[in-house]
Amino acid sequence: MKTRLALATAVVVTLTSLTAWIPRTAASAAAIPPPAHHGTLRVTGVVRDGATVTAAGLRWHAPRLPRGMSLLSFEVAYAWQSCDAAGTHCRAGADSTAAPFAAHRYAVGHADTGRRLRLTETASEVVQTQRNPFTFQVIRRSVSALTAAVRAYPRHKPPVTAFVNGTPESGTASTEEYFQVAAPHASAADGTVTQRYRIDVGPWRAMPKNRVFFTGTLEPGPHQVAVRTASRAGATEITVGWQIDPPAPPLPCQGDCWYPPHLDRTGHPMRWDWQIGRTTPLQRTGRNAVDIYDIDGFLTTRAQVTAIKTRWQASTLTHPRTVCYLDLAWEDYRPDATPGTDFPAGALGNIYFGFPEERWVDLRQLDALQPMLRERVAMCARKGFDAVELDDIDSFDPPSTTGFRLTPGDVQNFLAYAFNLIHQAGMTALWKNSPYLSWWGRQYADGAVVEECYPDHACFAAQFKGSRQYGIICTALSGATPCGWDDFTAAGQWVGEAEYAEDGYVCSPGQKCTGPHSFGTFCRSVFAVPHGYAAVRFDVDLDGKIFYPCRE
Repeated sequence: MKTRLALATAVVVTLTSLTAWIPRTAASAAAIPPPAHHGTLRVTGVVRDGATVTAAGLRWHAPRLPRGMSLLSFEVAYAWQSCDAAGTHCRAGADSTAAPFAAHRYAVGHADTGRRLRLTETASEVVQTQRNPFTFQVIRRSVSALTAAVRAYPRHKPPVTAFVNGTPESGTASTEEYFQVAAPHASAADGTVTQRYRIDVGPWRAMPKNRVFFTGTLEPGPHQVAVRTASRAGATEITVGWQIDPPAPPLPCQGDCWYPPHLDRTGHPMRWDWQIGRTTPLQRTGRNAVDIYDIDGFLTTRAQVTAIKTRWQASTLTHPRTVCYLDLAWEDYRPDATPGTDFPAGALGNIYFGFPEERWVDLRQLDALQPMLRERVAMCARKGFDAVELDDIDSFDPPSTTGFRLTPGDVQNFLAYAFNLIHQAGMTALWKNSPYLSWWGRQYADGAVVEECYPDHACFAAQFKGSRQYGIICTALSGATPCGWDDFTAAGQWVGEAEYAEDGYVCSPGQKCTGPHSFGTFCRSVFAVPHGYAAVRFDVDLDGKIFYPCRE
């Protein structure tokens, strides 16, 4: 992020894929005015270790846009840095958290003492410049302010800390949680600071060096964790309590629902196409016709869904069925992306690796995220989709992914609500990746999509058997916790499998490749086995350019 005063930047993006970005020169965005602001940026509050300071003074608004363009989202982000006395050689502030959009307030860290804080406030407008192909531009403007040197924590005052990066909601079905606390605020003159934590009425334990601790598996009912911070100046204690409730039971799909079958009428895995990188779906005809189109929920119109389901050619059905792709990460170009509206600002975490316009979401915040999810599912239903695919559900794997330290139980708590909501809206649901929870997911979902399982020998339960992750012991398909998507196909449910040309692992049909790289070997291993999947070799943009399905 730039830190020079009033620096305007522009990023131009044409969507060829929801997983690929094509940058263009900033000059082409010159016709779009940047975000406008009034006032002078300042930092209010006492700039002292342990105190909370606040960004103030600026008021941002989106400018008037050229005719034919529309504002998709508008957000204001905050970056806090700790700098030397000259205001240079800056590093991340000592109390930075996983939710940068919520950080207009900042708890001054112990390691900031004697240094100056630099606050950079950045407004971003995401502007749709044309409908087809869907093209948008991200225009940013930043303003910075520098504080005086941070004063030390007062002597003879007991040290303090705080929970950071979120805590469980008051009620959850998750039986295990991670907690994170800030580095203690203390005076060095008062000696060494110690921190201990306690779960319920258990023993006090030494705080790990990274100040992250895990509850282990807990029983349903009320629970509490406490953290005690002490030095010669005294001690302070913080607590948080919550209730573990039984998980919501799976609800059946309401109405005339279509359940994607494992096999089509010819006895082969039902063929599909994945086109979430297109604004206008591309019809497959003749030998390439498919029965399932998995397409973007926002960009695809009701008229396009209707055309697919009533006029397009299918492989074995009368007409194809449609799947509404929804991402459970935050994407800044979506119409519901403005933080503080459908997405609470404090729920936005780490940047999704490789995709700067996308962030992970704190799925523990179910109550706050419900309005967003309800509206998105309702949108899919209004457009006439048959099913919904929920992407990025594996945010616990590993726990450090999001910055919030989520557990499998946190994700299960959210997904139980999400899949039941989809069923209540009259659509079926597809599980996505996340093999360690596939045995649980089949109770709530009606099929699955998996990416790139073939190169890692991680497609089937037999390949996971004996693995131990996140307290889950992967069993064979006949066991209690099979990890792998054949748990779906063994029950007659559909699974679509995607491999990508860019990986360079699976060759195209007709290429002279040996061993596992041969397209024929790939199909015999993933598609043609008894509980096989609808396997396809795509390009990573998922824009229809490469489409090599395994055939009978």
